[in-house]
Amino acid sequence: MKKEVLKILLVLSILCVFTAQGLAEPQEYLDQPPKKEQRDRVRQRIETLKMWKLTRALDIDEATSAKLFPILNRYDKKKAEIHNNLKEGMRELKQSLRENRTEGLQNTLAMLEENHKALKGINDEEWTEMKKILTVEQQAKFIIFRHEFDREVRKLVADAKERRHGRGSKGRVGRPQEK
Repeated sequence: MKKEVLKILLVLSILCVFTAQGLAEPQEYLDQPPKKEQRDRVRQRIETLKMWKLTRALDIDEATSAKLFPILNRYDKKKAEIHNNLKEGMRELKQSLRENRTEGLQNTLAMLEENHKALKGINDEEWTEMKKILTVEQQAKFIIFRHEFDREVRKLVADAKERRHGRGSKGRVGRPQEK
C-alpha cells in the first residue's frame, strides 16, 4: 500500500513540476487579461497541487484520500458557484454606486447576504463530512493547511496581476531596480 501512495506522490510531484513551468506565461500575453481556458487550466493545476500538498501535509493513506478528495471536489464546485455569484453581486453593487443608482441596492445587498449564508452552510456541511474521515490531528493539520495554501494562492494571484500590469519587479520595463 505504501508503494501505491509513493507512486501517486511521484506522479503528483511530476505534475507539479510541469505545473510550475506551465504557470509561466510568455511575455507577449502579459498585457492581455487571461482567457477563460487559461484560467481554467491554471485552476486545474492549482487543484492538482493542492491535492498533492494536502496528501503530504495530512499524511493520509490511499483509503482516506479516496474518501476525502471526492468530498473536497464536490464542495469546491459548490463554493466556486457561490463565489462567482458574490463577485457578480459586488460588481453590480460597485457599478450601482458609481452610477448613483440606488433603487436596486437593497436587492443586491440581499442577494449578497444570501450568498454569504449559503457559503457558510456549505462550509459547515463540508466540515461535518471531513470530521467523519479525518482524525483530530488531521483535522487540525487540515485547517492549518487550508489557511496557508489559500494565502499562498492569493499571493501568487496578486503577484501575477502585478506582473501583468507592469508593477511587479519582473514586469518593470526600463526602470532600474532599487538596491
